[in-house]
Amino acid sequence: MTRMKKTRTPGQLGARKESRENAEQSRERKRKAKRKGLAPGSRHNQSGESGGGGAARVQKDPRLGSKKPVALIKDEAKAAAVAKVAKLKALTPEQELEQLENNERLNTLLDRVDAGEKLGKDDAAWLDQTLARHQQLLEQLGLLDDEDEEPEEGEDLWTRFMDADLDPAQYQDKEDKS
Repeated sequence: MTRMKKTRTPGQLGARKESRENAEQSRERKRKAKRKGLAPGSRHNQSGESGGGGAARVQKDPRLGSKKPVALIKDEAKAAAVAKVAKLKALTPEQELEQLENNERLNTLLDRVDAGEKLGKDDAAWLDQTLARHQQLLEQLGLLDDEDEEPEEGEDLWTRFMDADLDPAQYQDKEDKS
């Protein structure tokens, strides 16, 4: 045996105490290592079935697809929305125009826009859609005044005068110095 030289600093006297986090992590690793593999038993056994109340339990449907139940009766909320759309489509254009012009939400939103307020995303989208429908109805009924179709004669002369390129040098008398 070889001789070991003595030192003044002794080495570790005992095993170090593990920190709490390290101890929990090692316990967790050990627990997971113990539970490897499948549960014992035959592969033909159905999981979760107990021997006592098996007959009263509904068997699992082996078919693929959605298990969500389908309503056989119309949902009242959906039926109301469909009825509202059908009611709007059943109205004559005059009635629909009158309904749009008397709409409280439309009037309040237009007042807010005139006051300079910024509208939310939903309100702005609804306002644009409603105003587009209002414009369509006005065109359909022939109530839309097209101001830009035919300018009056006075306006036409005025625009010609304003657009003319006048060069004052053109009207000055030039003397011939030859």
